[in-house]
Amino acid sequence: MTDLEQLLNKQTLNLERLLFLIDQERQALINRDADKLLSLASDKSSLLDSVKSLDGELAKHPDKSDFSKEPIASKVNDAKALMAECQVKNQENGKLIELCSASINRLAQALQMSRNANSLTYDGKGKTSTIATLGNDLKA
Repeated sequence: MTDLEQLLNKQTLNLERLLFLIDQERQALINRDADKLLSLASDKSSLLDSVKSLDGELAKHPDKSDFSKEPIASKVNDAKALMAECQVKNQENGKLIELCSASINRLAQALQMSRNANSLTYDGKGKTSTIATLGNDLKA
């Protein structure tokens, strides 16, 4: 096995791990497991650094012209397919994060409104807020 094939195998393994982490991230988002999400984010960042580093090595490899020759070409295609799948699933997770964030914002606004409806105001962006000191300095 050539050095180029070894690098491609390593990159494919990294991408498979990344795909697994992205799937775990989705499950943690569904379960709203914040601790797991923090751990996965750290692992994902490290793995992305490895993928980027290996990509740089592959781009500078003296035999990179062999990317279009078999069996290297099929390994390159496999790695590209894995990367595309990672990107799609990561975008799906991003949408799920946006939905969770919007849900949390609605809950926070509902809690503010129920806490003290008399002191409810709106800021310049249309979000609700309460003025905690409203009426606290009155002395009878």
